Amino acid sequence: MIRAALLIALAALGLPGRAASEEILTYSIRYDLAVPSVVHISVKLPAPSDAPLTLIMPRSVPGGYAQRPYDPFVINVKAYTAAGSAAEVRRDEIGPRWAIGSRGERVSRVEYDVDVTRMEREIFDASATSKIRDGYVGLLGYSVFAFFDGWENRAIDLEVAAPPGWPVFSTLAPRFPAETATLTARAPDYYALADSQIMLGPKLQLRKIDGGIPLFLSVYSESEDDVVLESALARDVLDKVTAYFGKAPFSNYTVVLEFLRPVSPRHEYGFSMEHLNSGTFYLDVDHVLTARSTDLEKEAHHFNYAHHIAHSWIPKHAYGVGYLPFTWEMTPVIDTIWFNEGFGRYVAIAALADALPNDEAARYRKEKLHRLRRIIAEAPEFIQRMRLDELSREGSFLYADDFRVGMNLFARGALMAGEMDDRIRSQTRGQKSLRDALRHLMDWSEQNHRAFRTEELPVIFREATGVDTASILDRWMQPAIRAAMQPSVH
Repeated sequence: MIRAALLIALAALGLPGRAASEEILTYSIRYDLAVPSVVHISVKLPAPSDAPLTLIMPRSVPGGYAQRPYDPFVINVKAYTAAGSAAEVRRDEIGPRWAIGSRGERVSRVEYDVDVTRMEREIFDASATSKIRDGYVGLLGYSVFAFFDGWENRAIDLEVAAPPGWPVFSTLAPRFPAETATLTARAPDYYALADSQIMLGPKLQLRKIDGGIPLFLSVYSESEDDVVLESALARDVLDKVTAYFGKAPFSNYTVVLEFLRPVSPRHEYGFSMEHLNSGTFYLDVDHVLTARSTDLEKEAHHFNYAHHIAHSWIPKHAYGVGYLPFTWEMTPVIDTIWFNEGFGRYVAIAALADALPNDEAARYRKEKLHRLRRIIAEAPEFIQRMRLDELSREGSFLYADDFRVGMNLFARGALMAGEMDDRIRSQTRGQKSLRDALRHLMDWSEQNHRAFRTEELPVIFREATGVDTASILDRWMQPAIRAAMQPSVH
């Protein structure tokens, strides 16, 4: 992003800079009904490049907290020279890498297929896989797009080709009504491309919901679903979370919803995933919202939206050491998942509570925090005895695969955030709150372009509020013994 901004600035000043055509890669993705189980990817280099190059397919994704290899589903990898002849391709026997071209060759293009049908069949977590169903294709960028090692910061032009008459939608450049059969978009770098989604097909339902920030809803449902109700819930949450932070780090937001008939009894549905300017929400058909849904069921969807929309601020733009720059080949070990998930969850609680009358807000917050305390109290002793940074390291791999780890991470982190909020409000007589601290953290992150170190967090918060929260952080970092669950004296 910094490089792109610099090029724009140089052009505006009339100063010499590298031509855009020398920087921009072109990714083309094509879906053809003649081969309905795969998508075809082509990566065109801006200029022929000296071989060998290294092509890498992700095995880990931001916020996934697990090793999720996508390279087994990549097939038919081919490379071509500037003259159009075939270049050598050699598959790494262990890692998710391909050596492209031999020394002396000039590579201009790489092509490959991704077997999406097999991917969905073999990855049991619905939130981690792309899908191809009758009349619908839903693609997670990182599950289909490989990258060249060392080229991750280059800008990318995306071209999408669908069967004739099929609507095409991308979170990189959302449009309503959708484009038909073809679509183009630009990503500032590989991360933005990988963290985007593409949906296409006659069974794709699209809506645009007016409000402060444009909100798009992309829905594929294999059952009856109240799209109007889902739209209203998502619009309400987006407005409230944006109000909590004061401003948004994106110009539009997309909610991607899939209500699916399970592929097998082993497949799991119900987890969602955050992205830079979107959220993907995957549920089985038994959890759709209809006119018959209860208030409790509606609240579950409402809060799930709030939690994952909040993630587009935390940790997408404010994060601890280890989150960025991202390691796509191997799951990074992160000490601050309690911040990502716990503070993100508390923001959802606080943002929704802020819109309620005082008495209702206090009751809503109390009920949510009580449930989190129960998670900790009912955790196995070996989890209670772990320090929070130690638990976070375990969560780097096991967050959802052993959800006892995930639940205790977000519970401890959210209760820490709640206690900090209470102290700030108490010591400033209600003039400041954690919201002010987090807004300052967002500004700090934007200005410094780096992760915060854990010990820096109370310092950053004190700059915004004048209140020292270091003792709260220190105590919550300790094992979750009963004393750690009691609020400290303000």
